[in-house]
Amino acid sequence: MYLYAEHYEPQFASFIASIDQVKNAEVIIYHHGIEWSAGEKLLNQHLGPYRVLRYHNVTPPHFFARYSAELENLVKRGRDQTRRLIKLCTHFLADSLYNCEELISEGAPSDKCRVVAPFHQASELLALQADLKTLESLLKDARPKVLFVGRQAPNKGVHHFACVARSLLDLYGSRFRFFWVGGRDPRLIKYYGEIESYLAANRLLELVIFPGKINQTQLKAFYLAASVFLTLSEHEGFCVPIVEAQAHGVPVMALGRAAVPETAGENQLIFKELDYERFAAAVAVLLANSDYRLHLANYGRENYRKRFTRQVLEAAFLGALEGVYSS
Repeated sequence: MYLYAEHYEPQFASFIASIDQVKNAEVIIYHHGIEWSAGEKLLNQHLGPYRVLRYHNVTPPHFFARYSAELENLVKRGRDQTRRLIKLCTHFLADSLYNCEELISEGAPSDKCRVVAPFHQASELLALQADLKTLESLLKDARPKVLFVGRQAPNKGVHHFACVARSLLDLYGSRFRFFWVGGRDPRLIKYYGEIESYLAANRLLELVIFPGKINQTQLKAFYLAASVFLTLSEHEGFCVPIVEAQAHGVPVMALGRAAVPETAGENQLIFKELDYERFAAAVAVLLANSDYRLHLANYGRENYRKRFTRQVLEAAFLGALEGVYSS
């Protein structure tokens, strides 16, 4: 088994295949989440019998239209490429039923499309020792903490996150903190400027915190300190941080869009409508009710154990590959 990528960290160099090895491989598993012209070229040159499209979804361009023409065009080309990749591939592995249905709607044969959740690092996070300095800093402030993890992008709802914090301020006073852990894209500077202006105008600069990109031990500290995991994302092909939060026993509250309800599973707090006051009220109820938080956390852990442990995912992935060879 080999890997191929145009850009990779030096420690993975020994695993990287040559272009000739890729062309002559019996099976190519092509991970698609954004436009990659070189990858499409390799698929066209592939001489083996099986080409598997591993579909992580591509963000719809309208999320970037107001903020970055470059990103808008990049994801538009990525979604256009999806249709061409479907014609090039023989089999399809989708992260979620949501992704699978999108592939089928674009022309993928339904009998060749399987749902296999993505591999993730929840088990590695569980085994890690949290960064003690970060954890001590978080716990020093006794206020409950509402957490989201993910890159700061319009489709993930950073602006919604800020608006729920504003509504919670009216209900709960300043006895809380919101943390959004994840990096920024310099091409979205206008978007971040809007958010920062909103925070400043609404007395939220000390309550809504953006630690930026952090390492895994620091991330473990944030999960351990969190009272609620709140996602207001409008487009997710899966949403791995939901699984990480559930594995750590953090109750999940979410906007029920795209693949989010599917990933979160049963008995989590999912709202179909984006109503800031309703979300804020629900957060306030959760923060005041430890039994309800525990109830949600227990169901979340069960969702992780039954559906998303490494053993479960490995079995599903290997079963899907067996299906490729047998079809």
